[in-house]
Amino acid sequence: MKFISNRTIILKSLIAALVILGIKNFIFKNLSLYGQDFHDLIELSDITIIFTGAFFVFGLLLAATMTDFKESEKIPGEVASNLEAIKDWIYLAFRAPRTGASDLCKEELNSAFLRQEMITITDGIISWIYSSGKDSTVIFPLIRKSNEIAYYFAERGVDKEAIKGIQENTNAMRKQLTRAYSISRNNFIKPAYTLLQSILFIVMSLLLITKFKSPSADYLVTSAITFLFCYLYLLISGLDDPFDIFNGDTNVDLKPIDRFKQRLVSDFLV
Repeated sequence: MKFISNRTIILKSLIAALVILGIKNFIFKNLSLYGQDFHDLIELSDITIIFTGAFFVFGLLLAATMTDFKESEKIPGEVASNLEAIKDWIYLAFRAPRTGASDLCKEELNSAFLRQEMITITDGIISWIYSSGKDSTVIFPLIRKSNEIAYYFAERGVDKEAIKGIQENTNAMRKQLTRAYSISRNNFIKPAYTLLQSILFIVMSLLLITKFKSPSADYLVTSAITFLFCYLYLLISGLDDPFDIFNGDTNVDLKPIDRFKQRLVSDFLV
């Protein structure tokens, strides 16, 4: 199942190529217009310029979506780094001398509470990234929970550097997750998708009525061009939202956060 989910683009493109071949060879070859076969209406040499222009447009839009995707790839690692830093600041809070004379300053820090807070925050971030809705009312209150750790320390006279560090890493993490939210919610402009779909439709239609010098050239060129254009369209659609869980081929790698979660559960304040 994982093998298929990680290759959905190539499988869909292959299916599209087979469908176009089937339509051309089993339907269009049996149709004619004023004695002219549908599948021989135009010569390949007449439309090569259209294919060239279409590839150029697809290439431009692919380059545009790649910019956001490359930025998205950094986000899981940066979020994991900030979570790791917050964990280290908590360790510092346990080891550094505390100030203050209130009763709260004299009581021991609750390691079970702090461990559970970190696990809750990490689990919440992972669940939010894997969610289809990317609800802002879920992620931003969750990020504030790490500031609650800073408030907890401030009330108990913990080293100020630890408190400041937690707040700085929380703010950095908020920026990164806000960027992930923005990339996920703001899709490519709709007219650009309309252009891509129009080009795809025109290319497929032309292939159905194009004459080739031999049957082997017909099968090879028709299937190859169909496969390439469908693959490019699906790739651009997938790269446009790299946090979409349904696009297995183009999802960003969440391994940094997943592995941080494993380390957190296994050795943090146990």
